Amino acid sequence: MTLVDIIVIAVCLAIGYKFVSAMMSKSDEPTSEGHRPEPPNLFQRQLPWYDVLGVARDATHEQIVSAYRARMSEYHPDKVANLGPDIRALAEQKAKEINAAYAEATAGR
Repeated sequence: MTLVDIIVIAVCLAIGYKFVSAMMSKSDEPTSEGHRPEPPNLFQRQLPWYDVLGVARDATHEQIVSAYRARMSEYHPDKVANLGPDIRALAEQKAKEINAAYAEATAGR
């Protein structure tokens, strides 16, 4: 390995370090409210209410209520209160989705 190779490697490492530092500092800046914004989940798409609840599109009110109760019993945040924060956050998010789907399903009934 020659001196030129070592210099090229050192320069590339310095440039890479500066680039990564600049990118990390932009994402770590708090907003005006004092907290960091959550990154968007690009892989998550909003499902229709009948897919969230696991019922047919033309389900009866009783089927919707039954499916809602069954789904909430799986994902209710109180059921996972003793588990890790990641699992609690996931359960809370799923519960919000289920509640929104139920509200949408029963809005016109």
